[in-house]
Amino acid sequence: MRVNLNGTWGLRWYDGSRGARTSLVLRPDADMSRAIEARVPGEVHADLLRAGIIAEPVEGMNNLAARWVQETLWLYRRTFVAPEVPDGARALLTFEGLDLAAVIYLNGREIGRHGNSFYPCTLDVTSALVRGENLLIVEIESGVFLNGDRPGRGFGMSISSQLTKRNWMRKIQSSFGWDWAPQLLNVGITRPVHLDICAAVFVQDMVVIPELSADLARGRVTLRAFIEGIGKERLPGLLSLEVEELGLRTEAPIIAAPGKNALETTMTVEAPELWWPVGHGSPKTYTARATLSVDGELVAAKECRIGFRHVKVNQDPHPVVGSWFVFEINGKSIFAKGGNFVPADPLYTRIDRDRYSRLVKRAREANFNLLRVWGGGQYEAEDFYDLCDEHGILVWQDFIFACCKYPTFDENYLADVTCEATFQVRRLAHHASLIAWCGNNEMEEGNHHWGYEKGVALPDYALFHLVLPSIVRREDGTRYWQPSSPFTPDQGDPRDYHRGDQHPWTIGGADTDFRGYRAMDCRFPNEGGILGPNSLPTVRACLPAGHERPGSMGWEMRDNDTSSEAPYPDRMLEQWLGKSLTSMSLDDYVYWAGLLQGEGLSEYIRNFRRRMFHSSSAIFWMFNDCWPMVRSWTIVDHYLRRTPSFHPVRRAFLPLTVFLAVEEGRLLVFGVNEGPAWRGELRYGLFRLSGGYPMDFRRNIELPANASTLLAELDQSEWTNAGIQTHGAFAQLSGGGQEVARDVLFLPFYKEMEWPHAQVRIERSAGKAVFTCDTFAWRVCLDLDGEMELADNFFDILPGIPTTLSWPQWLPSPRVIRLGNP
Repeated sequence: MRVNLNGTWGLRWYDGSRGARTSLVLRPDADMSRAIEARVPGEVHADLLRAGIIAEPVEGMNNLAARWVQETLWLYRRTFVAPEVPDGARALLTFEGLDLAAVIYLNGREIGRHGNSFYPCTLDVTSALVRGENLLIVEIESGVFLNGDRPGRGFGMSISSQLTKRNWMRKIQSSFGWDWAPQLLNVGITRPVHLDICAAVFVQDMVVIPELSADLARGRVTLRAFIEGIGKERLPGLLSLEVEELGLRTEAPIIAAPGKNALETTMTVEAPELWWPVGHGSPKTYTARATLSVDGELVAAKECRIGFRHVKVNQDPHPVVGSWFVFEINGKSIFAKGGNFVPADPLYTRIDRDRYSRLVKRAREANFNLLRVWGGGQYEAEDFYDLCDEHGILVWQDFIFACCKYPTFDENYLADVTCEATFQVRRLAHHASLIAWCGNNEMEEGNHHWGYEKGVALPDYALFHLVLPSIVRREDGTRYWQPSSPFTPDQGDPRDYHRGDQHPWTIGGADTDFRGYRAMDCRFPNEGGILGPNSLPTVRACLPAGHERPGSMGWEMRDNDTSSEAPYPDRMLEQWLGKSLTSMSLDDYVYWAGLLQGEGLSEYIRNFRRRMFHSSSAIFWMFNDCWPMVRSWTIVDHYLRRTPSFHPVRRAFLPLTVFLAVEEGRLLVFGVNEGPAWRGELRYGLFRLSGGYPMDFRRNIELPANASTLLAELDQSEWTNAGIQTHGAFAQLSGGGQEVARDVLFLPFYKEMEWPHAQVRIERSAGKAVFTCDTFAWRVCLDLDGEMELADNFFDILPGIPTTLSWPQWLPSPRVIRLGNP
């Protein structure tokens, strides 16, 4: 029997001087007239916001005014009616999520403590529960009190982290403040609460693990039930598993012995339809139903969607240098296209299925096939992985450890993270989209290059090289594992471009010349990016009255912290465009800085995709934002608006496209095709900015499936002789009379180009908008708000060659609002 304890609770506070003290609140007759209503599951900031006590933390500088919440003790209180617990049965109280440090009281008696937001707290309350009305109180705080006495120095953390001790706290690491995130420590009963009266067994977990043989001919589904037998008797039972669409069912008799039990049954599936990542086939899933009966009574049931796919990472020796690093799904090499995913709101309990759905659809719109759940964020909610399963989006999942050293020399801490990892691997085991587990973000990098051998030296090495991989192998074993990202096998330097995965951050800091991407030959770039603006309305919303200018307090609060003193994106504006941020309007800034971010990310993607599969990914930092910013790394902002870089990234990720490159004095033309073999026409050469084509070639071509193919090359001296300030290179793919893709390339900084005046003409008819210009029109902008469902934006028009976009009748007539040309 289960008693649901979700709903409305009373909430009071205590800061050490004012508010309610635990000794008073524990009394049944305590004064609750000063309490506010709290929603469970929920979070304290959200409750205070509903009560009008704080203002929306993502607006203006309200996050600073709300910081007291993380420095306060909070007391949740409610009464509930419990049934009588039969003789021999047990009452188990479960909090599925507590953030963070909680002391739980039942009827005036402390019954347990918990301090990890990443796995549930289950307490035996049999002796404390009474029949009828019960008083349940949870005293909880963000973790700063619990860890106040912990050491903060020597762990490779920032000054603020030394104060908050984030490495001791098992909660979202970016909530302690990151370059793109505010310090906003959540606190609350964040997931459902329930009381179970168990007469026979308590079911801790039911885990469904689908597998596929390497020859793709046979699937297997394993069902594991982790239970605790109540009482002293050995009870008979039945563990059953059904895959609905296949009409398959298996049953296994079991014995529920006293104490902890691990039960298992397995089903074989002949020739299942396979789950494929988007662009390579259908993401086929099946409904799996699992049940457990003990002593003739149904005690647990679970339903989930599963898919059959085989995961391998090919790290065989490379014929030139190092080794390959290629994900092979169902035996097919997959080029990974995507970005890093971070918590989508600083109050993470507000991230609902609709928000996840819109984000995953934005990723699909941008032609992603992979999201990396970064190690400073969280294990996302079930909805996220369900949606990735459904849409064919691959997931690389970091364990939640990032950019510091963790105190695994502490026995209790190590035991705690072991429970966390075991729970999360079991929870996510059935998801077809999850193809990789990774121990942490950038801590191997820190071991090699950030001085992690100093201070508290390498306290956590065994966690990532022994404990976590053992858990992943024992509890799942069907997907790829590596200890850190970036990581080079055999204890090599994680900055080795030719083995393992890479975080190529040499561009986007001290070096602002993103043409440097053109020479990178990383095997699997997993991070790397360029800062740029959010959409125009989001930038405006960031700035309170009186702060609508760069350098204001409001601006700095919403700027990236790598831009604090000598902002490198400001230097990029001068370096590339000859423009100064301080002389720009907000509209100017969003257009020009957005143009640069789009160009930089396009260079990143173009370079790695044309090297397919010598490079086998183009994964950038980062996809989404957790709160509104004037400048961030993303192509989708907090309000889910497309930033100016969105469409350039979308085009660069097209499954069938053409790329230009310069290498060893040659201009190269590559056709990249992720689909089946394709035939069409290639047009390429040089164009004059003011109009005309001094070099213009056409040829029929065939692009083999799932490959990058060198289609043509020119001597770069031809370009130099024509004049690199007045000419650009171009390539265009066409098929069936329609343009499929195009690319343009310039050699100098943009401020050195001799841009002509451009007059764009627009004709609209039959659901199309046709843009033409006699000269080259650079980065035509139709929208800075990021909300219109446009076929394209921030695009180029080649001289005399039409650019045709789908334009539904319900859209207003297109209007060019910005242009890179003078």
